[in-house]
Amino acid sequence: MAAAQPSVGRALALLVASGAAIVGMVLLVICYTGIGVTSLTSSVEDMDPCVEVYSAGTDSATVRYTVVPPQAICTWDVAGEPTEVVVASASPVLFGIGAVLAVGGVLASVGLLVAPRLRR
Repeated sequence: MAAAQPSVGRALALLVASGAAIVGMVLLVICYTGIGVTSLTSSVEDMDPCVEVYSAGTDSATVRYTVVPPQAICTWDVAGEPTEVVVASASPVLFGIGAVLAVGGVLASVGLLVAPRLRR
């Protein structure tokens, strides 16, 4: 008994879906890497007062990173009030396109791989 030949259309759809997922993941890596690099370079050139306090190693300033939206946020004490300053952030458009391509590509790829097995 010969195995059924895979369809060219399904293979092409799988190629496009996996390609979209890869492009999306690359865009997300660019977004997050850009935040890290910008955070590091902001401590060298045109230093924000919060980053200056953080670089000095005092406990009155912290830097945290958020996943969505991708940002580096410096929090410090100014006259007893916590103040937040966005040190670096990724382009919301670039992040959105990357997220849609990555998630959509992965879901489409999984769907294309699993659907024929479910029909049997």
